[in-house]
Amino acid sequence: MSDRSLSESALHRHFGRRGLDLPGRVLLPPGDDMAMLALDSSDRFLAAADQVVVGRHVRTDEDPFAIGRKAVLRNLSDVAAMAARPLAILATATLSPDRDQRWAEALHAGLHETGLAFDSPLIGGDLATHADRGTPDVVSVTILARPGTDDGRVITRHGASAGDLVAVTGRLGGSLAADGGGRHLDFPPRIEEAVALASRLGTDLVAMLDVSDGVARDAARLATANGVGVRILAERLPCNPGCDWRSAVGDGEDYELLFACRREPPSEIDGVPVTIIGRFESAAADAGRVRVEVDGDLVDADGLGWEHEGNSDGPTG
Repeated sequence: MSDRSLSESALHRHFGRRGLDLPGRVLLPPGDDMAMLALDSSDRFLAAADQVVVGRHVRTDEDPFAIGRKAVLRNLSDVAAMAARPLAILATATLSPDRDQRWAEALHAGLHETGLAFDSPLIGGDLATHADRGTPDVVSVTILARPGTDDGRVITRHGASAGDLVAVTGRLGGSLAADGGGRHLDFPPRIEEAVALASRLGTDLVAMLDVSDGVARDAARLATANGVGVRILAERLPCNPGCDWRSAVGDGEDYELLFACRREPPSEIDGVPVTIIGRFESAAADAGRVRVEVDGDLVDADGLGWEHEGNSDGPTG
């Protein structure tokens, strides 16, 4: 990749470096699923933003209600990744002039009704239109949240050590496939499951995020943040029907919880299966490396999962 190519991972590293000089009230700077700020000595809140670009994250002919719903659910999944609870959302949309009033109202209904369903009301935002026809619609949601645990602890991406278990909720793979049932459009954000895991495991739950770009890439993020590597056991991966281990670690848009813990987690939370899929391991010279053990052989997972790049055609839902 040339220095002029656009890379999501490289930009995130840049944002993290620039975020080191933020004021002290910023308790969690850029680099996690949500940022956290202190209002005073005891009160904290979290904030995050995510977007849906039509033609990139969803098909261009997708139902506008479903587009609005996904825009909210993606943010709610980030709340779950921190073991937090949502408070409210704001939404902005830049629409193509090709869209009509009915389409825009259906989009709003998806945002509004999904927010209400998760006690996260839509309280404001902004609307604009592109100047040119044929330009993609962009819907962005900002979400506010509070810690969900009794002790006010949130779970970040930092904390995993060599020897810690790697586990995941639910099942993986196939969310973008034509026969995938549209899972990437309507999925349950694991808010209650995350808070329950944090309560059950306590300080033995040491790091967590939600699987949006695939287990391989998201596990690498946990590993990189902590200077370790990851070994995943292919036979342990909870695959959706019709998916093999490569789909399970590479497809993305699963929105399940991927976490590191110091002791064995419960086998299920509120009826949702929880599966240990591997361990973190020492990687002094190669932090962030993810390897999958397949029939006794180790396969490097580099390249599996979704990475936004300037010259790449991504999934369109």
